[in-house]
Amino acid sequence: MNKHIYKPLLAVALIAMLFTLGVGPLQRASASGGATATVNTGALNIRSGPGISYGVVTSVYRGTFLTLLARNADTSWVKVALWNGTQGWVNSRYIATAYPLYNLPVEGAPQPQPQPVPGGAVATVNTGALHVRSGPGINYGVVFSVYRGTTMTLLARNYYTTWVKVALSNGVQGWVNASYIATTYPLYSLPVEGGAPQPQPLPQPVPGYRTHVVQPGENLFRISLRYGVNMYTLAALNGIYNISRIYAGQVLLIP
Repeated sequence: MNKHIYKPLLAVALIAMLFTLGVGPLQRASASGGATATVNTGALNIRSGPGISYGVVTSVYRGTFLTLLARNADTSWVKVALWNGTQGWVNSRYIATAYPLYNLPVEGAPQPQPQPVPGGAVATVNTGALHVRSGPGINYGVVFSVYRGTTMTLLARNYYTTWVKVALSNGVQGWVNASYIATTYPLYSLPVEGGAPQPQPLPQPVPGYRTHVVQPGENLFRISLRYGVNMYTLAALNGIYNISRIYAGQVLLIP
């Protein structure tokens, strides 16, 4: 082979070997020890702190290269840097890396955890998204929203155990519908907050009508079927403006 052709081919082969051994430009720019990762989900928010309550700094997409800088105490969030110098935090579930995340330095003090009630009363969200409300019912305002897999501490329950008061890891407290949490803790063992609902006084008998006391789990549709009365007639007679909102103990007039 001509020696003038052989030298360039040798140089190309050496460069290819260097990249194969992992000393390309991206690796040289990464943190020591190969602390790098790529995004393994369609789109991922980079936030200003380790949690969904922090603002979004920017968004990246599947395959984006990240340099790993630090982690929070339980390694659920990782601090990263982009190629352009932008830094922020990402949920560690949505990155792919061969680097052991527990080897990253811990940054920031862990979030204060709420004190659980005796017996380890904790639960996780078992639905896509769940509102935490200011009181035990859908008529109360939303104070926060949590997502599937979020862990919370159980604090109390309402009288019928249909709503549970919880505390989140960020200190937020509120009420969630008991149907959308998973727990091995017996909810009936939680203390009742608010006491028993006040009994509604029975109305004076009305000629041609009888009364029905709403039981836990009943709805207006079932009651209308039971008595053979049109549901909307029943709602109009009892001044019910939202047919999905009746409560246990409510007294209804039945034609």
